[in-house]
Order: sequence, then C-alpha cells, then structure tokens
Amino acid sequence: MRKTALVVDDSETARLVLQRILETHDLEVDTAESAEDAIEYLSESRPDIIFMDHEMPGMDGLEAVSAIKDNPATATIPIMMYTAQQGELYVGQARALGAIGVLPKQLEPVEVSKVLESLRIIGEDAESREKRDREEAQLPSGEYPSLDQFDHGLKEMIRNLFDQQREILRRELEDSQEIIARRVADQVRSPAKEDAAEDTPEGKGNPRYTLHAAVAALGVLAIIFALLFWYREDSWRELQKQNAEMQRALEARQTIAAQDSLEVRQQLGQYRQSLDEVKMVALDSLEWAVNQASQYGVNEMPMGDFRLSVLQELTNHLVALDFRGVVRIESHVGNFCMAFGGADGYGLAAPDTPAEQCDQVGFGPSEAYEMGLRQTAAFANFVNAARARTEGAIRYEIISYGNSSPLLDYPPTTSGISAAAWNEIAANNNRVDISLYPD
Repeated sequence: MRKTALVVDDSETARLVLQRILETHDLEVDTAESAEDAIEYLSESRPDIIFMDHEMPGMDGLEAVSAIKDNPATATIPIMMYTAQQGELYVGQARALGAIGVLPKQLEPVEVSKVLESLRIIGEDAESREKRDREEAQLPSGEYPSLDQFDHGLKEMIRNLFDQQREILRRELEDSQEIIARRVADQVRSPAKEDAAEDTPEGKGNPRYTLHAAVAALGVLAIIFALLFWYREDSWRELQKQNAEMQRALEARQTIAAQDSLEVRQQLGQYRQSLDEVKMVALDSLEWAVNQASQYGVNEMPMGDFRLSVLQELTNHLVALDFRGVVRIESHVGNFCMAFGGADGYGLAAPDTPAEQCDQVGFGPSEAYEMGLRQTAAFANFVNAARARTEGAIRYEIISYGNSSPLLDYPPTTSGISAAAWNEIAANNNRVDISLYPD
C-alpha cells in the first residue's frame, strides 16, 4: 500500500518541486495551497506525513501545526516544517508546537530521504512496521463477563444439575422395576410348580390354580410399582422444592447485589464530584500563584530562565494532580518611553524626562509580536520534552499579543507626563500570563 504525503505551501513552484522529490520515493502526494485547505483536507483524509510551509497568507504554518496537534484525530501525524528563516528561536518554537523538525526552504533530495527514512515511511522498516500494525490489529481484546452473563451461567449450571439428577432417578427406577419383577416372577413360579406336582396327575397341570397364581403375582407387581412411583414422585417433588428455594435465594442475592451496586455507583459519583471540585480549586490556586510574578524587565526575554523555573514548578504540580489539558502562555510587550543611546541603541529615558521628549515610545506591531515570542533554548526544550514526558496529557500553547492588548491603558497623549509615570504603566503591560484549560 502506497504511503501518502501532504504538501502545504502557497507557492505553486515550491509545491511542484517537493512533490517531484517525494514521488521519486513512490509516495502518493496531495497538495494544499493554504493552511485552511490543509485542515479541511485532514477532516476526510489521513496522510502519513505533512510538509508545512511557515509563511502563508491567513493562517501561517505555526498556527496550522498547533491546530493539527490539538485535534486528537490528527495529533499523531508527523509534521515537518520548512522555511527561509533561521535560528534556534524559530526551531524551538516549531518543535514546542509539535513539529518533528525544520528544513530549509531550498530542499535537497537527500534531506527529504533522511526524513522519510527516519520516520520509516520508506525502506524495509516501513514494511515491517505495517506488518506489525496489521498483526496487532488482529489481536482479540479481553472482555470480562457482566453480572447478567454470570447469573445466566449459574442458572444454566443449576438446570444441568437437575437434568442429570432426573436422568439418574429414571435409570434407577427402571432398574428397580426390572429387578423386582424378576424376583416376584421367580417366587410365583416356584410355588406354582410345587402345587402342580402334588395335585395333578403326571404330565398334566391344573389351569385354575395357575390362573389364580398369575393374578396374585400381577396384583403384587401393581402394588410394588405404585409404591415405587409414589416414592420417586415424592423425591422429585422434594427436589423441585429445593430448586425453587435456590431460585428464590438467587433472585434475592441478585436484588441485594443490584441495590449495593446502585449505592456504590452513587457514592462513587459523589466522590468523583467532590474530587473534581477540589481539583478545580487547586487549579485556580495554581493559576493565581504563577501569575503573581507575571512582569518581566524591559531588556529581559518573556520566556527566559525565571519563566522556565515557574513553568517547571507548575508542571510538577499538574502531573501530581493528574491534569489533562492545555497550558496557555500569553506574552505582552509594553510601550516604553525610550531615549537613543548611540551604539547601545535605545534605553529607558531618564525618569524626569517629559514623555513628549522621548526619542521613541514602544515598537511597531510586527516588531512587538516578534519580541513577545523570544525564549531561551532551555525554555523551548523543556516545553517540547514535557509534552513527550506526559504523553500529550499536558499541552503547551505560546501566544504573542505584542503590544496590542495592554493591561493598563496609556494616556491619550504624552503631553504633561513624565517618562517615569509613562514607563510605570508600560512595566505593568510588559507581562506573561499563564492560563490552565482542562480537557
């Protein structure tokens, strides 16, 4: 069966180049010219690998990776990013969102081959994995019998025992009747022969005495059979009575077990509800605690060493609470009043400087957005490793709002305001907020 690859790129030339490289490895290649088209494609199809471009109109590659990994139906599909950008920052961010790696925009066939081989999409290993998947899919899954199945089996066992006992009684009755009949016949024949020898002439018998003896023997047999029948019927009635008592006892036990089961389920439901309430209180307390130190310095990375220590401590508590869901990390950049410092670039203006004399107030939206995504390599590695350590139970989202969503509003004009007062507002807006969203 041919493997399928999905290429997502707004450039028709780039799609065609990568498609030809993949087809040399006998892959079936589907393409999409936007992230939105790719997500619509994934609602009906499941490729073996996705090659995702970074910069596209509308939803970009990083947003598409995040959306695909957040969907349980598509989260396990490997995604390889490729872009013209360079640097550990972008690589760490792509991996933190769930991409398996990043390739340069100018792809070489050997690089694509290595990726496909490492994922076992091509080569002998792919065939072995496909065979193993088929064998595992054929393994039966064990099921425990339900209470109804258990009761049915017990009833069948009791019914079989009674059937066996009835057959034994029937055979004993037939054997007893045959033995008694033989004994009575022998006893009747012996006196009859003696009387015939005494009272009749030689060679001749008396029909009247023979008839009387036969009638007497039949009468005795009838009485014996009646007694045996009454005895066996009485035994069978007693057995039926015992059977009815066992049935009633079984039904009573079933009723008690059903009542106990209902009470246990109700108690478990109340216990789970109380646990959920306690868990939500604990999560609210954790969220409040980690946001008490949300601000960061003007020259400090939003996701630096301090934020890493906060996230590590938070993750340990979430694992202990068996948390499953999303940890959303939202960064905001303040519009500081800055003065030009020559070779050192821009720095905070002196506190007593009038804000209207600042050389620059804040950064442009695009630059502020990029600044909000700055993070150390250690931070990016922890996010990626923590997701793998929890087997996807805890997922991280990093969102930069740049300077578009300030916590405190700035004054409408810098006139009459000092740089110190302006930068105090900017410092409150220069922050990282962490939110918890349970599944």
